[in-house]
Amino acid sequence: MKKIQMLFAAVIMTAVFSAFTTKQPDTLYYRNAMGVFVEKTTAGNCFPGSFHCDYIWTGAADPNDPQNPGNYEPQDLGELIFVPSQP
Repeated sequence: MKKIQMLFAAVIMTAVFSAFTTKQPDTLYYRNAMGVFVEKTTAGNCFPGSFHCDYIWTGAADPNDPQNPGNYEPQDLGELIFVPSQP
């Protein structure tokens, strides 16, 4: 009986600690003119367009398909398109 209680306590403690140590993804993505999701690796500007300027990956729809729009969550008001700066 003690082993079950210890196991249960360990599971609860792991869940509590993981809740405090989980951080939001900080990698941002944008959609280019062809609608393809691309990781933001350079600076750029947001202009009026048909996509959002910032997305974060959630993997909610199909984690095996990086181009599925259901895997991303927009982080701005929309109708903006990110245009990377030329290097």
